[in-house]
Amino acid sequence: MGIFKAFHTPKPRQFYHRPIYYNPEEEARKEREQRLGLSQTPTDDGEYHTTLHRGSFRQKRWDAPDETSDMRRDRKNSNIRLLVILIALFALAALIFFVI
Repeated sequence: MGIFKAFHTPKPRQFYHRPIYYNPEEEARKEREQRLGLSQTPTDDGEYHTTLHRGSFRQKRWDAPDETSDMRRDRKNSNIRLLVILIALFALAALIFFVI
């Protein structure tokens, strides 16, 4: 029997496996390509093609859904709130500038 340890809780044994052929740069590159949607499979003509092309970001941006009445109301309320805050700040600045 071992010595009694009142406040000792045994830790589980840990397993660490380091792959033999691990290349972190290649792993990061593959993850980036997957995240960006780059295709790494060759087509019938033997060339690699990507899904990204010039203007694709702009095209996806303008394919956004149409504005709903809730979105329009929220934007209007936001603009009004901004205008009220700016008027209050200018009034406070004028009060401080002219009175003091």
